[in-house]
Amino acid sequence: MKYCSQCNTALSDDTRFCQVCGSRVGEVPAQNPTQGMQFDFNTNTATASVPKQCYEYKVLTQKDKWFSGKFDPANLEMAINAYAKQGWRVIGCATADIPGFGATRQEFITLLEREK
Repeated sequence: MKYCSQCNTALSDDTRFCQVCGSRVGEVPAQNPTQGMQFDFNTNTATASVPKQCYEYKVLTQKDKWFSGKFDPANLEMAINAYAKQGWRVIGCATADIPGFGATRQEFITLLEREK
């Protein structure tokens, strides 16, 4: 058994994201920004080493399992909340005109992101 470092919720050992607050399991709380600073006395400059972060992305459209091909704002809300529990966050939304046979259709697109 392990615990979320953000909200202290008890989690199973195979959980990657907290089901309560959505934090990545094992994530270290934000550190003091002055940590990792190095000062070069020759040039009188300070530099900070910033760790590289890796992200993964998900595109949510009407073709997603949540909509069954038919857009519904209530289903979008449920889908976003379900993905948020897995650590995803919305970073953008748009509509697009998709050409088809004889007509175009509009599709709603939501872009989600989370740290790997």
